[in-house]
Amino acid sequence: MFTSGVFAQEAPKYDYNEAFKPFFYTSTGTETRSASGQPGHKYWQNSADYVLNVSLNDAKNEITGTSEITYTNNSPDQLGFLWLQLDQNLFSKDSRGNAVIPMSGSRNGTHGEELDGGYKIKSVKIDGADAQYTITDTRMQIDLPKGLKSNGGIAKIKIEYSFISPKYGSDRMGILDTKNGKIFTVAQWYPRMCVYDDVMGWNTLPYLGASEFYLEYGNITANITVPANHYVVASGELLNSNEVYTKEENKSWERAKNSDKTVMIRPESALAKNNSSGTKTWKFKINEARDFSWASSPSFIIDAARINLPSGKKSLAISAYPVESAGEKAWGRSTEYTKYSIEYNSKKWYEYTYPAATNVAGNEGGMEYPGIVFCHYQSAGEELWGVTDHEFGH
Repeated sequence: MFTSGVFAQEAPKYDYNEAFKPFFYTSTGTETRSASGQPGHKYWQNSADYVLNVSLNDAKNEITGTSEITYTNNSPDQLGFLWLQLDQNLFSKDSRGNAVIPMSGSRNGTHGEELDGGYKIKSVKIDGADAQYTITDTRMQIDLPKGLKSNGGIAKIKIEYSFISPKYGSDRMGILDTKNGKIFTVAQWYPRMCVYDDVMGWNTLPYLGASEFYLEYGNITANITVPANHYVVASGELLNSNEVYTKEENKSWERAKNSDKTVMIRPESALAKNNSSGTKTWKFKINEARDFSWASSPSFIIDAARINLPSGKKSLAISAYPVESAGEKAWGRSTEYTKYSIEYNSKKWYEYTYPAATNVAGNEGGMEYPGIVFCHYQSAGEELWGVTDHEFGH
């Protein structure tokens, strides 16, 4: 005989308040962030301006540079130290990122390449004086001899560094061998400020290879010295075209700025004529940006076309790719794809803010940075359109 307790039901565990409690905005707002999610009436954001001087040794795959940072503390807090991101340390043998790559392989890391990766830091200075600093994996903490004042205090940071570029850099940078020379796609390459905000304070999560980017905005100038037979494309606007391009190439640039059809700047026929020796320095600038990336190669075919923005402003669609990627079914249409993507997304969502949008053929599957993206050199047809639109859509 069964007792009535056998059929007794447990009390339900469903809790209406638990199921529908607010989980995204847990307060009604603060002075810095309103309840609507918009910036509050006392919202602040720190800024970081950079002057980047860098040189490329294409024989050693070595990048040597100086990062000069003007960091402005707009927060209400006095800062006793600064944090910077050292993303290249991902490629050190003992990095956390290397430790979590599965034995079966991953998109992240170096695909098994053995190299002496990571930064070699030559010097760190604050306001002209040697600084005390500590490096932990992909982060650097710099002690400040005097606290950085709140509400506009400025620190001047100068870091001298070098590193060996991986051939495959976590699908974000790398070196592609082509019949006419190497293509260097260079990203996350200079020491960058971590973000200090009103939610977390210093944001210092280590870089493991798969994470995306949270960076301070500012104005960035880069002076990039490469072998004289290389051509460089980068974030932002080229400042010294007359010094690095030929007279005929500069005439082609002027045509491209006024053309809705793709204009060839450096055709395939010019590759064999490129025997310059020594070095050239390419000067770029991008304003109100969070990052800067670039690519350099003697093998680049380069073409461009005008981008028409909804406000009436103009930008420039640019493509750089090797002869292996050329053709109307492949990268010969890259500039057309770039132009359409920027024009459509500017009309649909938000107007593009940078002076150029550059698509580079490299060994990355697809990666985006301000004003420039890296897409795979073997992409073609619908695949090339898809990855181009996807990366510029970011």
